[in-house]
This record gives sequence, C-alpha cells and structure tokens, in this order.
Amino acid sequence: MNLFWVIPITAASVVAGTSLCFYLLFQARGVAASLWLLEHILCPIIRIIVLLVVVSQIYPSIDANSTSVDFWRILFRHGQGSDLINILFFAGLLLAFIPIVDHPVFALSMQSLLTIALVFRWQYLEYLSTLLLFPSAATLAKIVAYMTLAYFVTTRASIPISRWIDHRLAISGSIRPTSDAIYMLLQIPVMLIYCSFLGSQLARAG
Repeated sequence: MNLFWVIPITAASVVAGTSLCFYLLFQARGVAASLWLLEHILCPIIRIIVLLVVVSQIYPSIDANSTSVDFWRILFRHGQGSDLINILFFAGLLLAFIPIVDHPVFALSMQSLLTIALVFRWQYLEYLSTLLLFPSAATLAKIVAYMTLAYFVTTRASIPISRWIDHRLAISGSIRPTSDAIYMLLQIPVMLIYCSFLGSQLARAG
C-alpha cells in the first residue's frame, strides 16, 4: 500500500463523490420526485462507488504483494462487481431500519467491512477452512471503540465545518455532503484494523 497514492486518490474520490451528490441535490431542490430519487437511489449508489474506491486503496494492506488493481480484478471477475454493489445497496437500506447502526458512521463502516470480507473470500477461497472472516473479540472491540469515537467526532465537527463551507461559498445545505465526506474518511482506520486482522491470519496460513 503506497501512501503517496492512497491519500490523494482517497481524498479526491471522497470530495468528487460528495460534491456530485451536493450538486445534484442542489439542482433538484423544489422537485419532490427528483429529490426523493436522488436521496434514496442515486446518491447512495454514488456513495457505494466512492466506498469501493476507498476500500480498493486500503485493501492491499492485507497482503504486501497485492495492489488496488488486484482488488478491482477480483471484484469484477465473473460479474461479482455488480453483485457487490447490489449487496451494499440493500445492506444500506436494511441498516437504515436498525437503531444505532442506522447512523452513517456505523452503516458506512459496516458496508466497508462487508466489502473487504467478500473480496477477501473471493480471493482466498481455497484458504477459507483455516481463515476467519468474522473479527476476533479483540479486533471487534477495537472496531466498536473506534466507530464510537468517530461518531462523537463527526457529530461535533460536521456542523461547524458545513457552516464554514456555506459561508465561504455563499451557499446553503452543505451539511449532508460535508458529513458524508467526514464519515467516509473516518472509517479508514476501521478498515485498517480489519485488514490487519485478515492479514495476520493470511501470514500464518502461508
């Protein structure tokens, strides 16, 4: 995993995705049907695509010999990419009805961990008899602790940052894309914790 590329690619994809959602929602204001479609269909799909880009940059931390290109190759082998997008979309809908995890900090983190687990399973299917996809108790405790911390950080930071953006750009309503960008970036340590758990197992199996 080359941080020289990981950081700018991750930042650019998050900014581009959240900016696109904000632009579309801004253009559709006042049109209830279009606004509903954007909020419940198109923007969640855009967030999933951004999520996949971010995960592709973190996933190689499992194995030093792999790259983000390997992630995309595995993902789209035998049409699994479209399957994963559908899984993540419906997982997002399901999580929206579950208290606590319906918050984007938890929902996005769970979607990213699900992505890593599925791609890992597809890549190392022959090793699955000795590998665990569900995190150990220690790993799970770290993940929950960090997601809780991220929740408090985002709830405190998103409002003042969005107000600053609204003031600087003379716009209004940037709270949602600003929050989405913060949620997306703060879930990266969660992915690294889980990838470390999978990587340590893979090292022992190898």
